[in-house]
Amino acid sequence: MKKINIKGKIFGGESFLICLPLISKTKKELIKDAKELIKLNPDVIEWRVDYFDNLDYQNESELIISMKELYYLTKNIPVIFTCRLFDEGGNKKIKQIDRIKIIEQALRFNLADIVDIEMINEKMFLEEVKALVKKYEKKLILSHHNFFETPNEKFILNKLMEGKKMGADITKLAVMANSYGDALKLFNATYKAKNFHVDIPIIAISMGDYGKITRVFGGFFGSDMGFAVGKELSAPGQLSIEKIRKIFTIMNENNKKKEKS
Repeated sequence: MKKINIKGKIFGGESFLICLPLISKTKKELIKDAKELIKLNPDVIEWRVDYFDNLDYQNESELIISMKELYYLTKNIPVIFTCRLFDEGGNKKIKQIDRIKIIEQALRFNLADIVDIEMINEKMFLEEVKALVKKYEKKLILSHHNFFETPNEKFILNKLMEGKKMGADITKLAVMANSYGDALKLFNATYKAKNFHVDIPIIAISMGDYGKITRVFGGFFGSDMGFAVGKELSAPGQLSIEKIRKIFTIMNENNKKKEKS
């Protein structure tokens, strides 16, 4: 298993990492929200920049100033920078050329430790982003989202493998669970991917109420990171970071008791 160390946080290591999303609309909100999230001591922060109102990336725009200020606030916390494609859950439609320029600025100002883009993008777009990530010596998440259903296990496994084949440092999949059976499909596919097919860090999530179980126990089946709520939801079914950590504490206590007995 290839492990990734970013600011002391190990992706693909023994610990299940918890990420908190930022979906602020203005610079004032962003800085305020970021300070509140940092107090919760997350392992990782994701800035969903597609929620930001002003995406002008020229000179000293509100976006650029926000990038600079957020960088200083998150010096010790890995930042995933996501300008999500509208067709895969993005907050607004953004031209591909603008998405590339926004990502480039985040890399240029050293804010983005990891860039998350979707596998579905056209090859030219993917190659441009991959080249930028390589130029600035950062990491890449290649992701797939389905907000309507959970495909079969074979599809999930193949999609996680596809991320690796396409050159991701971390492969990610998020699907909607419409039953606990859907969550079980995700667990099974993730376990197979982790143990037999994929040697890079994996993020595998079921969304919705039925998927909440995967946000807590995903780490036991091969997922290396999950998303919790700091202030507002960025995807359906997210739990608060306090609840997830409380459950993890209980599980670890039970495991220690079993080891002693």
